Amino acid sequence: MSKVAVLVCSNSGLDYLEYPKDITILRSVIHFGDETYDDYVGMDAKTFYKRITDHPDDIPKTSYVPIGKMIEYFETLENQGYDEALVITISSNLSGLFEAVKQAAKEVKIKVTAFDSTTLAYPETYMALEAHRLAEEGKSVAEILPVIEYIRDHQHMYFAVDTLLYLVKNGRLSKLQGTLGTMLQLKPMLTISTEGKVETVEKIRTTKKAHQRVLEKYIEETKDKQVITFISHAHADGYAKWFKDEVKKVFPERDVVITYLTPVVGAHTGPKALGLGYIEIKA
Repeated sequence: MSKVAVLVCSNSGLDYLEYPKDITILRSVIHFGDETYDDYVGMDAKTFYKRITDHPDDIPKTSYVPIGKMIEYFETLENQGYDEALVITISSNLSGLFEAVKQAAKEVKIKVTAFDSTTLAYPETYMALEAHRLAEEGKSVAEILPVIEYIRDHQHMYFAVDTLLYLVKNGRLSKLQGTLGTMLQLKPMLTISTEGKVETVEKIRTTKKAHQRVLEKYIEETKDKQVITFISHAHADGYAKWFKDEVKKVFPERDVVITYLTPVVGAHTGPKALGLGYIEIKA
């Protein structure tokens, strides 16, 4: 029986939920000029969002965990008796982490499988939790992959940002798009495509209207489905409560998981961003 280690990147936001502590979290790095912080352990979400709210001109950058540190993780797991390591990463269209894991895998003896989640936040967390559950049952990576592939292919999220500044500064929107959006006070409804890219669904004038459209899209897509519902937010507790209350009005039987967008994601969305999404439950 193969002993499988599960790893996931901190873009998942797993830190903000209860989780088995033998899941290894590959922590991205937050950069404020010469200052650097490991995601969550060096700077958590509340601290991060307060800082960028208080100092809006101090735009953070991010980078994924260094390859050398990845190699150390893999060697430690091998020494602990693991036969295989399954690494679930943020979308390869949003970060170079997926390719970096494959590069690091060539430097170690333990068999490492990199899995591109094509997303981030709670769907990535759910993949890691399910992978760990199956690994605990003695399943191999080959047996786990179809399960997390199903999750990857049956999840969707819409989100709205309160400001376009961070999307522009971190290269998610062109400077021209950002300037026009700011002038017109556009609050785009965004999604992550099946290819794992951030795409604009609609351009909306106000945050309130953007939130209403996010809710409408969620209801349209899930009304006849069995789903896990999640809200991932950038220190927007009031917005998160409104969304949860609205979802429960329509679907009172549904549980709603609420968690933070961790700083390395928030560096791109800015404060008050919120995503509402679902994972379709396999019949």
